[in-house]
Amino acid sequence: MIWTTVFILGLITVIWRLWRYKNKHLLDIARKIPGPPALPGLGNALLFMCQPEEFVRVIGDLIRVYGDVLGVWLGPNYNIVLTNPDDLKILLSNPKTSFKGPQYQFMAEIIGSGILSGSGPTWRKHRKIATPNYGKKAIESYSNIFNNEVDLLLQRYRKKTGQIFDIYEDIVQTTSYCVCRTLMGLTKEETMNLPHLQDIIAETPKIYDLVFDRITKWYLQVYAVFRLSKNYGTQKNFTTKIKIFSKTVLQHRQEHMKTLEVENKIDLMTSEDDNVKNTQLSVIDRFILSKELDGEELLNETFTIFTSSQEASAKITSFLLLMMAFHPDCQDKLYYEIKTVIGDEDRPVTNEDLKQMPYLDMAFKEVLRLFPIGAMLQRSIHEDMALSTSILPGGSSVVIPIYHLHRDPRFWDNPDDFDPERFNPENINKRHPYCYIPFSLGSMDCLGRYFGTKLIKTICVRVLREFKITTMQSYEDLKVAIAISTVAIDGYPAKLTRRI
Repeated sequence: MIWTTVFILGLITVIWRLWRYKNKHLLDIARKIPGPPALPGLGNALLFMCQPEEFVRVIGDLIRVYGDVLGVWLGPNYNIVLTNPDDLKILLSNPKTSFKGPQYQFMAEIIGSGILSGSGPTWRKHRKIATPNYGKKAIESYSNIFNNEVDLLLQRYRKKTGQIFDIYEDIVQTTSYCVCRTLMGLTKEETMNLPHLQDIIAETPKIYDLVFDRITKWYLQVYAVFRLSKNYGTQKNFTTKIKIFSKTVLQHRQEHMKTLEVENKIDLMTSEDDNVKNTQLSVIDRFILSKELDGEELLNETFTIFTSSQEASAKITSFLLLMMAFHPDCQDKLYYEIKTVIGDEDRPVTNEDLKQMPYLDMAFKEVLRLFPIGAMLQRSIHEDMALSTSILPGGSSVVIPIYHLHRDPRFWDNPDDFDPERFNPENINKRHPYCYIPFSLGSMDCLGRYFGTKLIKTICVRVLREFKITTMQSYEDLKVAIAISTVAIDGYPAKLTRRI
């Protein structure tokens, strides 16, 4: 027993010394970057073993103590947290940093290393294939479907008037159906009959919590330990469902493409302009026709297109409506704008309508500031990179805490308050242009930004035209957490009262 212990300790010592020798350059630069003291082997991992709502505070405290550039160790992985907007512009615009960090691997275990969780050549190839369906003009063709699904949302809401309920639960149904009927190209009937659709909608937030647990709890990153946890079974069950879901979607699109002429397919696949006609093919059709994806990649990207759009859009929509409930003066102002543009008739919302609603746009941007979907980004640094005040060593990762950047008092007065006027033209011109990056920057910016913006605004205009939204809580009661995206811990409870 003694000799076994001595052998194990000796082996650990040898591995530790070899690692330090191999990473001498990284360690030398890391010593020059401020950060909390690290424990041998664990680094600063114990700091982040906390509840999601506490994670927000921990990161904020570190930034206040150590400044714009600080380093933390998660086991052997060195992470540099950056909050200087000038540095962020350099970092995110540099093609050498277009590689997502190692923490994305835990998301990749579920959805593969594709558009959402991947990077490098495969990511670029897949993104280029999907891009034609996400242009501004292409998305104009989705208006009828968006409005059709919102019609059904309003019908459900009319049955709940006067009740307090979680508005997200119905909104996520609407956004899910919109994604299936547009980006994925399914009919209404095909969408309604997708296997496991309702389970996936209900379980996705829990899966994001699971992934965040693995990112922040070092012991769950050890695969042998993770396999022994209950999270492993949950993840495995979920991935089984999404494979069946994705296979069904692919079968529908393969059958549909048999009806398209070869010349039309070629014309649509080779078009590089942002055009309404691009949506004659769905994103899934493009993946299939490209013949660039193998079977596993097709399944993964099919689900990625679904989950990257429906859940994010639903959260932002729910936050925007909840902010109107918390701030009745803002709601009155937005309602007046909606009435001025839309009138008294309950009619579909058009692209021209949305262009005439500047206050809606300001409120939308303020919600993205306070509750960003990409609350934290991570990029891998493969070679040394100079910034304004420091050098990022090759072999490290950079963490960009967008949630905290968007609430930095250096750039925002009363940063935790909700105030759409921050985004009027005069106030925008006063601020640093890169202290607000809700969709990231550079080549890895959010592909679905125009899709999500149009869908969210369409839902909010239709709901607020018909209903006054109130809540028993106050804005000060709102508790949020970072679990991949920013979420409301207690949900999105509100009461709707019909205006007409």
